Amino acid sequence: MGKVIAITSGKGGTGKSTFSVGLAMGFSKLSKKVLLIDLDEGLRCLDLILGIDKELVFDLADILGERNIEDAIYHSPYDSNIDLIPAPDEPGQINADSFSLLIANLIGNYDYIIIDFPAGIDFSLYTALPVQTQFIAVCCPDPVSVRDAAVVCNRLPTMKKPPLFVINRFVYEDIRSGYFRNIDDIIDQSGFRLLGIVPESEELIFLSVNHKLKRRGRSSNAFLRISSRLNGEHIRLPKPKKI
Repeated sequence: MGKVIAITSGKGGTGKSTFSVGLAMGFSKLSKKVLLIDLDEGLRCLDLILGIDKELVFDLADILGERNIEDAIYHSPYDSNIDLIPAPDEPGQINADSFSLLIANLIGNYDYIIIDFPAGIDFSLYTALPVQTQFIAVCCPDPVSVRDAAVVCNRLPTMKKPPLFVINRFVYEDIRSGYFRNIDDIIDQSGFRLLGIVPESEELIFLSVNHKLKRRGRSSNAFLRISSRLNGEHIRLPKPKKI
């Protein structure tokens, strides 16, 4: 049985969608089959990041209607382990009951289903997910972003697994220079368990252009550490300057 991971954030700009794709790439390195589902109606972007935007014909709304599920599953041309169901190009087209049934039908076909939710606190679709869903809140190191992630985690529906959070766009010099709090303080401010840290990098900035990461780059290593932890491995957090 596959596992469902829901990616969320308080406000936009945390790199949540890029994180979702990077996480899928990390699982792929572990030889796991992954399905990404974009739920950002009207503002979809996972197709651009994966480099399949020109192939789109059908989307999530179509297969929640009368289309076959396979009609809106697109395969990454850069990674055979990653598939995508794109979000509708207009808002208000996702029915919670139909979406819940879709997840139930797909969960046996993949090792991981990663759902990229829109930023904010509209939780209308969250309760459609299985109770074993792992929620992950993505934030930046600044206090506003950390507080927003904590607010989201506190308002999430009750699941069997407590929510985790990820620090994205991490720059060691900002911590060392005292602009932002150290990692222990960030964890204390959030009140939730830290899953991992992803460094800021040009690679991630240009992921929607290159559609892949360097195999042994800092970003790729960070996503592999995070995906390995979610896969049950005990991976220690590197020292901040090594992230």
